[in-house]
Amino acid sequence: MSLIIENNIVRGCTDKDILKIEIPEGVVAIGDNAFSDFDKLYDVSFPCSLVKIGSNAFKHCAELKCIDLRNVNFIGEYAFSGCLSLHDITFGENIGYLCNGTFLGCSSIEEIVIPKNITYIGCDCFRDCINLSFADIQGAMEIDNNAFEHCTNIYNVQFPKSLIHISSNAFSFCQNLKTVIIQNKFIDIDETAFDYNVNIIIKAVQFSTAYYYTRQHNFYFCPTILNSDYRIVSSKESALISNAGIMFRAKQLNSSKDEMLIIFDKSSKSKIESIIGGIKNV
Repeated sequence: MSLIIENNIVRGCTDKDILKIEIPEGVVAIGDNAFSDFDKLYDVSFPCSLVKIGSNAFKHCAELKCIDLRNVNFIGEYAFSGCLSLHDITFGENIGYLCNGTFLGCSSIEEIVIPKNITYIGCDCFRDCINLSFADIQGAMEIDNNAFEHCTNIYNVQFPKSLIHISSNAFSFCQNLKTVIIQNKFIDIDETAFDYNVNIIIKAVQFSTAYYYTRQHNFYFCPTILNSDYRIVSSKESALISNAGIMFRAKQLNSSKDEMLIIFDKSSKSKIESIIGGIKNV
């Protein structure tokens, strides 16, 4: 076996039937299409020096099982698409976004952790990952078209507060998707973002953009307080807060006293204080 290396960039390999590859230290990039359709390749070891993986670099490597991307800061389009056996992916802190189709059709992925440094998830990125059941999305700002379409086994997704846009068909045909937790009150959700999913419960702050989205699309809405504060109030004060349209949860503290504990979103604190006043020092 002989790797084809030019200027510290791997361009390919002379043996397309190779099973294992160890990329030598000093290599900084793997070129476009370098190992595309190496259908027997199941193990690749990347050096610490590697920072870039080109487009289609491992496309249709059907036996490839694990990849460690801790030092990589760029992955090209469709780099690992069609890797049917790929199930273990480790990202590092250097990569800022995932390009279109990066893991398209990787049907063995069951869980994925997308760290907070990855702010953009490209079109078709995880499309047709039919066994993906859990996605931990920690810091994305945008999820683009069809990114998780046909992830038919995913059942729960929680979006970070950083997420500001979910594009068309991003989660379409995710038939088992049940719970969607949305933290950004002003998130922009495309009309078709969750098409062909009928049993979704969207948990978000009441009167947020997600709230109006659920009403428009006949999804079930569950009001959720995501960044909470609390206060002890009287039943009269509780009624005043409720009449002002502020969402809160309440618990009676003492049956012999007119006291209850209310839990509310911190962003409502100043409005509550304008209605019933601030907490008095004793």
